[in-house]
Amino acid sequence: MKNAIIFDHDGTLVDSLDAVEICTNNIIRRAGFEPVSLKEIKKGMAFPTAERFSYHTGVKDRDRLEEMSRIFYLDMHNEGIGHLKLYDGILEALDVLALKGFSLGMVTNNQGLFVRKAAARLSYAYDFEVILGEENVPKPKPDPSGLLQACAGMGALPGECWYVGDGKPDYDAAKAAGMKCALVSWGAHPREELESYGAETLLHSPGEMKDFFLSL
Repeated sequence: MKNAIIFDHDGTLVDSLDAVEICTNNIIRRAGFEPVSLKEIKKGMAFPTAERFSYHTGVKDRDRLEEMSRIFYLDMHNEGIGHLKLYDGILEALDVLALKGFSLGMVTNNQGLFVRKAAARLSYAYDFEVILGEENVPKPKPDPSGLLQACAGMGALPGECWYVGDGKPDYDAAKAAGMKCALVSWGAHPREELESYGAETLLHSPGEMKDFFLSL
């Protein structure tokens, strides 16, 4: 059996709230809408990028939403990336898990090009065998296809893998893929909400996450 762990990005490994708030509101203002609150930004992060802009603005036209998404990622590459930070203890946890022989991967609804650039900038890219974003998979989460693609790339069966995330799309994707799910409480979603989903475990710090997987 191969010890394989696949991670979400935003709210799980990386605190991107400041970056997403700044760049999302940049795009919303340019499109002629009022900026949205941090509370709404957090809610919107459950959606893939185009759907997130639809949630915040009410726009339904797909071409317009795709254009907003494109400009958003330009902003994230140019301005937002400087506001990203790893949660305290994440780098140590990833380094230890990789050193102990775990295969690590990432599947996110964020842009793959951006998260790979961020992973290199934040000095943890070398721990990962696979990093897949929304443009690298057939459908975004909660569809399980990205997780299954990552499993194949890591040479692991879904039943051998854990998916670690911070919200309902992560839980739903893991269950649909036949994977075990761990949810983390340090992301954008309240602990009480996470407890209601029924994941195999709820983790409250990166150190606890590291110890949990080492104990398996």
